[in-house]
Amino acid sequence: MRTVSILGLYALSVAAASPQHTSSSSSVTILFHNDGDWTTHGQKPSALFVSNSSTYDDAVDTCASYGEKLLDCRQFGDFVTELVYQEYIHNANGLLFWSTCSSSAPTDVKGAVVHANADSAKLPFLCTNSAPFVEKIDTDYSTLPRVQTPSIGGISFQGLRDHMAFRFLGIPFAKPPVGDLRFKYAQPVEYIDTKVNATNYGPACLQVGPFDGNSQGLNPWGNSEDCLHLQVFTPSLPVGGVPSKKDLKPVMLWIHGGGMVNGAGSDSTFDGDSLVSRGDVVLVAINYRLNIFGLLSLDDTIPGNYDMSDKIVALKWVKKYITAFGGDPDNITIFGQSAGAASVMSLVVSPNAKGLFHNAIAQSIGGFVKNRTVAAGEVSPYLQPLCHNSTGEVRLKCLQAIPAETLLNISTRSSWQTVIDNNYMPAQPVSLVSRGDINAVNLILGFMPEEAQSLLETASAPDATNFNDSLATLIAARSINQSQANAISSSGLWDVPQHYPSVYNATINLATDTVILCYSTEFIEAGSSPVGNPNAFTSLWVYEHQRAYALPFYSFYGLCSFPIGKPNTPYYRCHSGDLFEVFGTYYLFDQPVRVVEDIYYTNAVQDMWTAFAKSGNPNPEEAYLAVRGYNSSQEVFRTFKMKEYSKKEGQLAKLQWPRPWYASLPDQEHCHVLGMEY
Repeated sequence: MRTVSILGLYALSVAAASPQHTSSSSSVTILFHNDGDWTTHGQKPSALFVSNSSTYDDAVDTCASYGEKLLDCRQFGDFVTELVYQEYIHNANGLLFWSTCSSSAPTDVKGAVVHANADSAKLPFLCTNSAPFVEKIDTDYSTLPRVQTPSIGGISFQGLRDHMAFRFLGIPFAKPPVGDLRFKYAQPVEYIDTKVNATNYGPACLQVGPFDGNSQGLNPWGNSEDCLHLQVFTPSLPVGGVPSKKDLKPVMLWIHGGGMVNGAGSDSTFDGDSLVSRGDVVLVAINYRLNIFGLLSLDDTIPGNYDMSDKIVALKWVKKYITAFGGDPDNITIFGQSAGAASVMSLVVSPNAKGLFHNAIAQSIGGFVKNRTVAAGEVSPYLQPLCHNSTGEVRLKCLQAIPAETLLNISTRSSWQTVIDNNYMPAQPVSLVSRGDINAVNLILGFMPEEAQSLLETASAPDATNFNDSLATLIAARSINQSQANAISSSGLWDVPQHYPSVYNATINLATDTVILCYSTEFIEAGSSPVGNPNAFTSLWVYEHQRAYALPFYSFYGLCSFPIGKPNTPYYRCHSGDLFEVFGTYYLFDQPVRVVEDIYYTNAVQDMWTAFAKSGNPNPEEAYLAVRGYNSSQEVFRTFKMKEYSKKEGQLAKLQWPRPWYASLPDQEHCHVLGMEY
């Protein structure tokens, strides 16, 4: 594709310019050039672009209604790139605007007044944006300017404007799952008020861990059983009505991880400002019921998979309301990491999610399905005494009346996974993929090289010197079973020197295989190989990150990141080390730029993920990168194009900046020994 320069587009636009601006729909967009350098986001200029064709006086009044002023033409130079991009997407035809420099003549994109009589002309315009930069977890959102969506079905949403994007927080999407709705499938919300207040986060779901309360400074909003809320982040809001179809933006719905037992959509790691301002998409981040509240499965009366119903009801909410936020209900990408990736694959194979999304990204997927009998057997001994060994409806009513804290304490005595229920999950997911009995979507699937270093936490010590002791540790951690340990010992594949760091490295490698890698490759093989179903997915893209940046609250022994300015220091690319790279939220956790390549790699990942949301292909268009001034990503994608995965060619993309490369799937002989191959 021909690369289009910003200056070239500008020249073409000026040549064709006329004072009259026409647009099929109106919007207000936050102009912010997200170059990826999170240390300067708060100092970068920001403005509001209003595409609505208005007289000069109306433009002044509209800016005043936002609590802002019409922009001075001398500030236009800060927004050339972003304005040319608006023209590129047909949201600013002509590139002429009102400014404070003249009430009778328009201003061009460079801030020059065009000396032509335009007193009666109606033009788009720019306003100042004095809204603050959200740079800390416990932000006081009462200080941010309020905004409101157009009405959809008589319902509108009041949210917030900040320095980089619009945000709508704590929106209920389902009825509170309490009382008679505990251990029931989610039911769509019924709004009482026509204007929904979405100006602060709601509570996280009940859980044990870092998001149980605010002891680690991660969750100032508390916890509740009434937790089915979502957030929406968008770079642009419709004005005066629902946009035309062509002006709607791709939607990305995020499902957080946490082993199905902890985490929250309100985790600031998943704040959407960076991703939506960089990628021009709409982001939705959801809560779903966790642990016993979301996954208890005992019998047909208490079938389990309530968490899956939460995610599906959230998707239906998006289909119904997202146009009010400028999002396209017919172009939805679901994505998630860890247990969130398991949730993504659950939805890909679930008949109940048919037609609700079109693309999917699964980051670091592990095993996630249990037989219902096994699931019930693990937890029943702790519940039966509470309900006098009752069954059926009597037991359900009893469990619905038990204090939530009692159930939460019991939840720590079991692991929690999706169950095969002949409803939400009709069979083993890999089997459904191999039969092609799934929702045919474009899929990106990938992983980190050393996932288990952080997953094991402190169960295995870096100074371990006996691999047999490490096997015992992994058995205790349920990463492997005794049969696998025996096969490992006799295979010769893990014969390593019994000293530091060889034993620790082998332990991490083995646990990564059993917990993440081999599960991931089962899906890859089932959906690509001739013995599976090579047409199961509309397209399949497979990657392995070669860089990582550890979350500050999820880094053990300090080994999941390299020191500032020392990129050649060996480190582990750990589980969750890709989350900052996808969301760009380093600044909310006061994380430094280690080397400038951190910025460039984050840019490339965000550009790939949002390109995939737009088209089902993770390769950004060259013209798009050029017009947005995304120079570091241009350097990558000028010579690299991610290829669809095929069994024959083994196109695993090893993602790195500036030169990714290709390889075969790793450790497949290990997966064979472990009995975890497709």
